[in-house]
Amino acid sequence: MNCKREHSDQQPASRRPKLRWDLLFQDLSLLISVCMAWLMVSRELRRRRKERAMRLKHIKLVQSVQLKRLSDGSIENI
Repeated sequence: MNCKREHSDQQPASRRPKLRWDLLFQDLSLLISVCMAWLMVSRELRRRRKERAMRLKHIKLVQSVQLKRLSDGSIENI
């Protein structure tokens, strides 16, 4: 009698592989979502670093031009 109850509690063999595939696809979906989020964040951070580097480069160029003007004695152009 106990053997029948144990077997009746288990799902049929044809149902188990489908559950495994469903679980696998859920795991893959989660992995893809995490990878996409990482890719989006890394691209945004890279873009911001590039913009910041360009701004700093521009500031340094402006400062060097101003210093050159000061050393040349053309203060009125500043």
